[in-house]
Amino acid sequence: MAQNAEPSSKKPYKSQTYFSFGAGLSVLQGVPDNFYQDGHGNIQIGFMKEMPINRRLSFLTGLELERTTYNLDFFPVLDESNNTLIQAPDGIKYSRIYQNSFNLSAQARLYFKDNNSKEKPNIFLQTGFRGGYNLSSTYSFRENNENQSINLSELANPFNLQAELMLGFKGNYFKKLEILNASSFGMTYQFNPLLTAGNVENIKPIHLTWRFLF
Repeated sequence: MAQNAEPSSKKPYKSQTYFSFGAGLSVLQGVPDNFYQDGHGNIQIGFMKEMPINRRLSFLTGLELERTTYNLDFFPVLDESNNTLIQAPDGIKYSRIYQNSFNLSAQARLYFKDNNSKEKPNIFLQTGFRGGYNLSSTYSFRENNENQSINLSELANPFNLQAELMLGFKGNYFKKLEILNASSFGMTYQFNPLLTAGNVENIKPIHLTWRFLF
């Protein structure tokens, strides 16, 4: 009762650290018409820290490892003077890119109702930026009944800058799964291109992700 009597400018609770898990689908913009693309996906795991500013607003920071998979019918031609991508030759199957990245995020969370406690049900809008460092990029394919791979680090952007917008729920909405603190769904747009090769430098991913905080 004493906590509820405090002015709205007071922090409702101390900073909290959550385990974060997310997964979803990805869409690629700017893919040349001569490249066939199939489903793409993303998965993240890490930690997020919520720092309440007042009863309606919190600041969040996050550390995440992310793995993205892009299914594209192409083949890399790596040359010292000119790296490019061509249509996959006959015999190349299941071609895809695997990317692993380390992401740092800074976001603001706006609650629709007064956020008096960690347990109180609430709806929030969350937005901010993520910066990612590309740990590895691998082109994987199957040829002559053998799985093969090519390192694409030379073709991948080393850093990614993304903007995120999510709608979420927290608190006792999840009575049947009490360890779950919050769940959110939204979109992440990447400003810089996925690859640097001249004929694919306009490919940019958009991630649709469902994230869970425990």
